[in-house]
Amino acid sequence: SATVQAYTEGIRYAVTSIGQATTSVAMYLDAGHGGWLGWKNNMEDFVKTVNSLGVHQYLRGFASNVAGYQALGEMCDEYDWCLPMNGHAGDACCYDPCGLNSEWN
Repeated sequence: SATVQAYTEGIRYAVTSIGQATTSVAMYLDAGHGGWLGWKNNMEDFVKTVNSLGVHQYLRGFASNVAGYQALGEMCDEYDWCLPMNGHAGDACCYDPCGLNSEWN
């Protein structure tokens, strides 16, 4: 769609322009809401999108929870550890105060 094309071209242009102009800036790409990014297919889509931009050499990293804050708590062993089908819902790292696990489909 035109929206997706405008987004990818805009991000690519902004990151490349800044990256070529100076090395004094640490750029972090918005990775979306932490709950959204935790689903395996969303993570794969995000990685594909970032790779398609061709700007990884200018990025310092990624930032999540920049708009919709979600408490992080204790880290899990794997990024998809808390998905309902994995049976770890009772683990301390799967504490879900926002109820995001119930939205998984």
